[in-house]
This record gives sequence, structure tokens and C-alpha cells, in this order.
Amino acid sequence: MAEWFTEWQTADMRLDLRCAATLHRRRSRYQDVAVVESVQFGRMLALDDVIMLTEADEFVYHEMLVHPALLACPRPRRVLVVGGGDGGAAREALRHGTVEEVVVAELDAEVVEACRAHLPATAAAFDDPRVRLCTGDGAAFVAAAPDGSFDAVLVDAPDPVGHAQPLFSPAFHAQCERILAPGGVLAAQSDSPFIMPAVTRRTVEAFRSLFPVVRVCWAVVPTYAGNLWTFTIGTRAADPAAPPDAGRLEDLAACRYWSPRLHAGAFVLPAFAERLLEPEAAALPPGRGGG
Repeated sequence: MAEWFTEWQTADMRLDLRCAATLHRRRSRYQDVAVVESVQFGRMLALDDVIMLTEADEFVYHEMLVHPALLACPRPRRVLVVGGGDGGAAREALRHGTVEEVVVAELDAEVVEACRAHLPATAAAFDDPRVRLCTGDGAAFVAAAPDGSFDAVLVDAPDPVGHAQPLFSPAFHAQCERILAPGGVLAAQSDSPFIMPAVTRRTVEAFRSLFPVVRVCWAVVPTYAGNLWTFTIGTRAADPAAPPDAGRLEDLAACRYWSPRLHAGAFVLPAFAERLLEPEAAALPPGRGGG
């Protein structure tokens, strides 16, 4: 008999994956943490039965959260990842040769330990001496950080429910902007405009209140409802959609999703998403579709 993992992606849609084994399952102080060996996507991390990453497609999400943002920062040295307990965002940030330190502010130490044990392709970043792990409330970490202390802040948060909700608030985004150095960049995953359009729009609106330049790029992550997923980037001057500096491309030659050609197209949004993000767009109803 096959063992199946089910994620309810909305009240009316689910993803079922056939699994060979459950490698890890433990209830932490915050959530149920599981690592499962799926047949189609390899090992995957799930929190409260919601897929965070799989071995097969995690590179899509992590490359697109990190590289369009860091390429908009002239010389990123200190990078903060809020969330990111799997290590994937830290791994990608370390590709940039100017990066001297990556601080990962992850709420749940159990997530880090599960990934260290079972997902080494991402968690190996924690063995790099440039990475500093701080476990605890990410919003509190940001609030306590000095002004101008990071060149980039990358918000690698799950859906805005439970303990992750504060990471989607305008007050949190304002604190992130405060701790950016001159020329710094803020980026956040901003969910799917198909299934959580209000989350995407609220994130963009919050960034627009803080930054003169705000851009949204997207990628297709198969296990995220087979859906286009957005990443919102804010800067004080640089345009993230501009062609990247040719002198920095060698650092990213090993990327499997991001490329200079894809970079240009990733900022071209489908018409429905452009309309969703227009300042005068109509209010969206609450609920799963409304975020």
C-alpha cells in the first residue's frame, strides 16, 4: 500500500504525493516538523503539513528570492535572512563573492536540526563560517538590530498564518527598511497572486510606502500549487529589473533557474497580476483567496 502525503493548498484544492518513508516527524514548540521522502520530488520539508521545500524544486524559490535582490545591491556584504531555517537562502547569498556574513534569524531550532540531518543540499550552508544562525523571533531580531546594519534583508517566510503573520505586517517591513544600509535592498516572498492575491498586493503596497523603487518578479515552483510565485523587492535607488552587472555574472554561473535572460523576463508580470497591483485596484474579499 502506498503512503500518501496530502497538503490542502486551499479549501478546494489539495496536492497528494506518494511517499516512500517518513524520515523525521516531531512536534516543536511552534509546529509539527516533518521530512518525508516523496517519490516524485525527493525529500521534502513540511511544517504543519504544508510543504516548505522539496529537493527537486527548492532551487527555483531560493534563487529567485535571493539573486534579483542582491544584484540590485552594488556590493552586498552583510545579508540578513528572516526565516530560512532550511539554509537555502543563505546558500544562494553566499554565491555572491562580496558577501562576508549571512545572518539567519530562524524562529524554530527544530527546523534547522531536521534540515541538517535530512536535507544537506540546503542546510550545508550553516557549516560555512560566514553564516551566523540566530534562533528566535525574527521580527524581534529585526526590531533590535541597529539602523543601517545590513546591506540586504531577505524575508523567507511561510504563508501569513500563525507565528508567521507578523512577518507580513507593514510595521515589520518598516523595521526592515530601517536596518538597511545606504544602497540596501529588501526582498520578501509575496505568495501567489492566483490563490492569495491580497497577500501579494498588501506586500507590494507596504513596500511602496517605504521605497521609491519597488519591483515584483515571479517564478514557477511546481510544489507551490504548480503556481507562479512572486517576490517583491524594494530599493532606494537601484532598479532590480535592470540588466545585472556583467562583472557579477560569474558568481551565478552555477544557478539552475536564474539566468541573465530569465532575469529580464521575470519582472514582466501577466496582465492579471499587473492589474491586481495597480494602486487603484478594487479591494479584495477576505478568505484564502484574499489572504
